Amino acid sequence: MVRRVSRKLLYVLVFVTPFIFGQTTNELFEFPKLYFVYGVGSLLIVSTVLGQLWARRPTRTYVFRAALPKLVGLFTLSFVVSTVWGSHLYTSVWGYFSRYNGGLVSVLVFFGIYWATRTVHPPLLTVLRSVALTLLPISVFGILQHFGLGGTWASDTTARAFATFGQPNWYAAYCATVLPILVYLGLCEDRQLAKIGWFALFVLGFGGFWYAYSVSGIVGLVVSVGLLLVVNTDLVKQNRLALGGTTLLCLGFAVLNPGIFSHKVTDAFSDVSDLIQSRTSSQQPATGQSTPVTLLEIPTHYAVTDSGFIRKELWRGTVQLAGMSAKTVLVGTGPETFPYTFQKYRPTSLNYSSEWNYILNKPHNYYLELLSQNGVIGLLIYLAIGLTVLVARHRVFTPALCGLFTTNIFGWPTVSTSLLFWVMLALLTTDKTTESTESRHSGLVKVAVSTVLLLAYVVVNVQFARHYLADTANKKSQDLFAKGNVQQALSYANTAVRANPYEPFYYRTRAKTYVLQTAGQDTDITQQLKLLALADMDYARKLNPNNLLTLRGLVPLYYFLALKDISATEETAKDPGYVELARERYTQLVTSYPTDVGVLVLVAKYQKLLGLTEDYTSTIDRVAALRPDLLEWYVH
Repeated sequence: MVRRVSRKLLYVLVFVTPFIFGQTTNELFEFPKLYFVYGVGSLLIVSTVLGQLWARRPTRTYVFRAALPKLVGLFTLSFVVSTVWGSHLYTSVWGYFSRYNGGLVSVLVFFGIYWATRTVHPPLLTVLRSVALTLLPISVFGILQHFGLGGTWASDTTARAFATFGQPNWYAAYCATVLPILVYLGLCEDRQLAKIGWFALFVLGFGGFWYAYSVSGIVGLVVSVGLLLVVNTDLVKQNRLALGGTTLLCLGFAVLNPGIFSHKVTDAFSDVSDLIQSRTSSQQPATGQSTPVTLLEIPTHYAVTDSGFIRKELWRGTVQLAGMSAKTVLVGTGPETFPYTFQKYRPTSLNYSSEWNYILNKPHNYYLELLSQNGVIGLLIYLAIGLTVLVARHRVFTPALCGLFTTNIFGWPTVSTSLLFWVMLALLTTDKTTESTESRHSGLVKVAVSTVLLLAYVVVNVQFARHYLADTANKKSQDLFAKGNVQQALSYANTAVRANPYEPFYYRTRAKTYVLQTAGQDTDITQQLKLLALADMDYARKLNPNNLLTLRGLVPLYYFLALKDISATEETAKDPGYVELARERYTQLVTSYPTDVGVLVLVAKYQKLLGLTEDYTSTIDRVAALRPDLLEWYVH
C-alpha cells in the first residue's frame, strides 16, 4: 500500500513539476517549481521510509552499474563539503535569491527523491510515459506563445517561446531531454495507433521546441536523438518508415520557420565572406607597414547580444576564479556563491557586451560552475557519473541524460531537468530482489521512529512554507508599493522579514517602504522613518557584504535618504548628514567594483543628482577609461 502511494507521488512529481509557475513570487517559474518539489518530494521520501520501516524488507543485490549509487552519494557529499567550507553559508544552504535550485537543501531533497525512486522501483514504462506526456500541454503552450496567444505569457512571432519554463534555453534543455523518450516509446510500441500517437506527439513537441530558437537546445537534441538511434538499432530497423516520415515533418517545419536563425545564417555567410576576403588580402604583396592584430585583444566596440562572446569571457573569468586558492581548487567557493566571488575576476571586456549592466550570477556552463563552486573534486565526480551513464548504453536513459549533459555545456540544470537527472539515475541503477525478510525492529521502535520522522517532516515543511510565504509577502509588498498603498506595503514587508529574516532583499524592500512614507511627514517622523530605513539597509549589507544585487539596490535609497522632502516636485534641500553617508557608500562601491561599468554608471547618476561634482567627475573618468561610448548615448 505504502509503496503504491510512493510511486504515485513520484508520478505526480515528474508529471506536474514542469507545469508549475505563477505570478505571486519574485521569480515566477523556478521558485514555485522548486517549492512544489520540496513539498511533494519530502512527502515521497517520508512515505518511502515508512514503507521500508513497516513492510517486509527486501534484500537487494546490484546486478548492473553498482558504481553509480556510490558516485551519486559522493556527488551529494561534495555539496555538503563545499557548503561547510564555502564563502557564504546561507546562500550555499538555500541557494541564490530567488531561484534557489542548486543550493544544498535542493540537492539533499533531490538525493532523497533519488533514493526513494530506487527503493520503490516503479515500472519503467509508467515513468517514461508520465514524463513524455508533459510535452503535450507544454508544447501547445509554447506554440500559442509564439503566435501571441498565451495570454499574460504571450510572446510574439519574432520572439522566442519559453512555455512554462521562463527562459527559451531552459525550455529547450527540457525538450532535448524528453523528446528522445517519445522516440523510444514510439519505437517499442506494438500497437500501430499508439505508435503513431507517440511520433505525432514528438512532432508537436519539436514544433514548440523549435520556437525556442535555442542553439544549445538543438545541439542537445541532435546528441540525444542521435544517440538513441545508435543504441536502438534493432528497433530503428523495424520502424524506418515512421522515423523517416517524422524526420521529414520536423525538417520541413524547421525550414519553413527559420525565425531568428535566418539572421544567424546571414551573419555566418557574412563572416565567412569577410574571412575569405581577409585571407585574400593577406596574400597580396605588402604595400606598406602592417599593423599586427591579435584575436585576444579587448574589444573597443559594443557587441550586440553576442552570446558566444559573452560566454567566452564568462568562462575565462570563471577559470581564473576557480584557481584563486588551493581550497577553491579542491572544494570551490560553495554552492550558488558564484555571483559574489566572480566580480573580482570579471573580465573588463564584458563591459562591451550586451550584458554590461547585468549581475552575472552563472557562468553559463554547468561544468565550470561545478569547478568554481564545488571544486575539481565535485566536477570530477559529475564527469564520472556522465561517463558511467554513457558506458551503460541504456536504451533511453543514456541518450536522454547525454542530451542534458550537452545543454549543460551552455547552461545549467533547472528544477525540471534536475528532477529528471536524479530520477533517471535512480532508474538506471538496476536492482534485483533476492529474498524478503521480516524487520527485526519491535513495534515500539517502529512507532517511535515513525513519530520522530513525521515530526521532522512537519518541522522541515513549516520552514519551506515560511520561505515561500516570505517571498509571496515581499512580492505583494512591492506591488502595493508601486500602487502607492504604502501602509499595506509596509505590513507585507514586515511579514516577509519575520518569515525569513536572513534574506537581504526583504530588508531592502522594507527600507524602500520606510523611505516612501517620509513624503509629507513632519521633521521628527521623517527622521524616525529614515533611521528605520537605514537600519534595514545596514543589516541587508551585513547579511552579505558581497551581494552586488543588494549593494546596487541600495544606491538609490541613499539618495532618497539625503533628500529632506522626497515629495518635492522641484530641486529639494539636502540633509548634509545623509549626503555624506551616501558619498561614503558610493565611494565604497566604486572602490570595490572599479572595473564594473554598470556599477559605475549607476553610482555616477546619483552622485550627479546629489551635487557630488568631484566624485561624479572621478567616476565618469573611470567610465570613459572602460567604455567611452556610454558617455555619448547612456550617461547624461
